[in-house]
Amino acid sequence: MKIVTIPTLLLLVFFVSCIPQKKTVYMRDVSGKRKYENPYVKAEDVTEAYTIQAGDYLYIRVLTPDETVAGLYNLTSGQSSMTNMGDGSSMRFLSYQVSDDGNIDFPYVGKVNVTGKTLKQIKDQMQEILKNHIDTFSLQVQLTNAQFTILGEVRAPGQYNMNKDQINIFEAIALAGDLTIYGKRRMVKIVRPTANGTKTITVNLSDRNLIDSQDYYILPNDLVYIEPIKAKMWGVGESFSLALISSLLSLFLLANTLK
Repeated sequence: MKIVTIPTLLLLVFFVSCIPQKKTVYMRDVSGKRKYENPYVKAEDVTEAYTIQAGDYLYIRVLTPDETVAGLYNLTSGQSSMTNMGDGSSMRFLSYQVSDDGNIDFPYVGKVNVTGKTLKQIKDQMQEILKNHIDTFSLQVQLTNAQFTILGEVRAPGQYNMNKDQINIFEAIALAGDLTIYGKRRMVKIVRPTANGTKTITVNLSDRNLIDSQDYYILPNDLVYIEPIKAKMWGVGESFSLALISSLLSLFLLANTLK
């Protein structure tokens, strides 16, 4: 009977205890793999991909040379429909919350339906409405609750503010401190609320074809979830699993003692 030596045992443990490098690399060229089919559709609408939903907050400011007129149509802190005054974003104090029926209540205009529309469409809509009330003006329209949530195998899970309407998946991960060694890079889930219900998108961070695709971008209110790989369950990390080594050595020594 062939006896397994300690060096052989340690070498075996080394190979089973390490996470392969290819599982931790981003943006690999996998197009040459056998039977590979690019699952991604090239991005078309990037800056206007998000449409307003109930619960969003819109900052709308009327700019006009007549300060009296501007005061009639712009919210002040006392007029704000904002109910959560402690969220840390000063612009949201002066924002309109979109109601469950999809409307905002605009001063001297009344209810305006904004759900399902992009910021550009809302700006065009408000300009059409206000040109019947104001001679010379311009508008600022901005979403003030542009945030996403990231959970799972990242170093700093949580909710993060977006400095623009859309950021890409790698920018989102960077804000969370990058994935841990246990993060499943090939099956990242993006849970996205839409007007027709919630949909789940699965992306592969190891596939370079993800870049510039429609699924490359994170939208406001997205939830990004990073699943752990199976190695985490066994305590396997970047190097040896000390618990596994200890157990195998104990079994080896016991077997040699009893023979």
